[in-house]
Amino acid sequence: MPEETIDQKLREMAEHRGFKLVKSRKRKPGTGDFGKFGLTQADGKPLLGMGEHGLTASADDIEAYLRKGSVSTWKASAENAPAGTVPAEKPKRDVRTNDDTEGPSVIRPRSRHGDARNAGVRQAAPESRKAQPADEPKPSAKRVSPTSTGRKFAPPEARPHARVTAQPAPAPVPAPQLHVRAAKPADAAALAKLLAQLAHVEIDEPGIVRSLEAARKSNGGMVVAEWGTLVGCCAWALIPTIQYGLIGRITLIMIDEDHRRRGIGTNLIEAASAVIGKAGCTRMEAISDIEIRNAHGFFRALKFEQTSYRFAKPLDRDS
Repeated sequence: MPEETIDQKLREMAEHRGFKLVKSRKRKPGTGDFGKFGLTQADGKPLLGMGEHGLTASADDIEAYLRKGSVSTWKASAENAPAGTVPAEKPKRDVRTNDDTEGPSVIRPRSRHGDARNAGVRQAAPESRKAQPADEPKPSAKRVSPTSTGRKFAPPEARPHARVTAQPAPAPVPAPQLHVRAAKPADAAALAKLLAQLAHVEIDEPGIVRSLEAARKSNGGMVVAEWGTLVGCCAWALIPTIQYGLIGRITLIMIDEDHRRRGIGTNLIEAASAVIGKAGCTRMEAISDIEIRNAHGFFRALKFEQTSYRFAKPLDRDS
């Protein structure tokens, strides 16, 4: 039997006797008085299983105590009843004949023949009830019961409720997905707006178109990230060196200020790395711009090591 059923059974037996069942609060087997019970009177006076260090009675002990108490109570009540006590009979109706005169009623003892005759009448009564016709009119479903004022009221009929058709909920707008692709001349306007976040950089749309074409001719390139709109870009160049051979150098990585720290830069570096590797490069470098906050930490998180410092100065075209 489940533990909850045993607890409920013992609790009902205790309440029937006017007692109170106490159950252990331990929930872990083997600790304290787990699975033990106690029994107290209604005023809290202990009866069974109430030890100084916890409960001591089992479920069988409690049940045996309550059943024994129930039998003792029934036996005591049976012994205290006076001997020969019989239930009081209902007073019998006084049946008078036409010859009886007014006066005090006299209850006459019935003869044996009369008892037998009455018994026959009583036995015939159920048969007469069975012999009643079965096609009696059935009572109406709307039964009207008289009230104390004598008026009759019928229960109100339920009115049909109007159906309310629930309108379908509008379809949720799908969230924009990050998409990385190769840059194209049509991105010039969006790239110009993005690069405007860099100080000391002035470039317009025609200049961006020329730079993209020059990078393509020198086996360089650029990828852009779209998240609803263009939110980032990454450019690289292939440089032949004496000591390392052909290397791929990340010359620019820029993420919109409102979309940083969302994994966009990592996706752009991975896309550029795949293209640089296919071009035959075994080494990739990155130029970390001082103006871009946390750029150094970004490259270190992608396993780039700082191997040198980059120095730059503008050149006079007329010199």
